Amino acid sequence: MTLQIVTFGCRLNAYESEAIRARAGEAGLENAVIFNTCAVTAEAVRQSRQAIRKLRREMPATKIIVTGCAAQIAPATYSAMGEVDFVLGNVEKLQTNSYSFGIGAAERVRVNDIMSVRETASQMVGPSGIVHSTRCLL
Repeated sequence: MTLQIVTFGCRLNAYESEAIRARAGEAGLENAVIFNTCAVTAEAVRQSRQAIRKLRREMPATKIIVTGCAAQIAPATYSAMGEVDFVLGNVEKLQTNSYSFGIGAAERVRVNDIMSVRETASQMVGPSGIVHSTRCLL
């Protein structure tokens, strides 16, 4: 197994999952599943946690990384799950260096204060599927 992305939620998450795949690939991440979560409803959060638990049972040696809106607003919830190896915030999920993990509890959670973000749309996927980098200032 190489790298898989499991996407929950809106079209933006589906779009960002392609940027996540590109960034994680650039970092050389292998043998991992990245869950790009949604926090719009309690059901979406429940489904993501259920899928994470199921994947760990089925593939115990696979790295499990959780990102997306649910991870952004409740990083402690996901980091407390024994099945989860790493938690990344919404800014961090789009940065290549976020997929190079160190050792120790301090490295397990990388979630920035989303209110400190002054840029958005740092990635764009073109018609060929190639990820282009752009910047939009808020």
